[in-house]
Amino acid sequence: MKRRTISAIVAAVCLGSVSSANAYQVFEGRVDVLQPTYLPAVVTFSMTAGSSLCPAGTWLRWQNANTDNNKAVYATLLAAFTAGKGVRLYINDGDTTCTGVFLHVFE
Repeated sequence: MKRRTISAIVAAVCLGSVSSANAYQVFEGRVDVLQPTYLPAVVTFSMTAGSSLCPAGTWLRWQNANTDNNKAVYATLLAAFTAGKGVRLYINDGDTTCTGVFLHVFE
């Protein structure tokens, strides 16, 4: 009986600590406009690709509480823009503000 109780407690703790999976909209394209006007608070840009909520040509955002992160992302997007490299952008599913949470630059 004691063993079942302990097993039930362990199972409840394990199941209770499982977090929900994050879902993302992911798209790949090239940066076609990059706007530094609102730096360091936010980076705004547009890409040649998009999703149903953020179609190609929509103003996309990158906004992090850490302004150094925003500057680093701006520099990364600027490098991708000038080199003509592709960008893979991740946005939280259902986010109508089109704010990126992860990004990759690729060949």
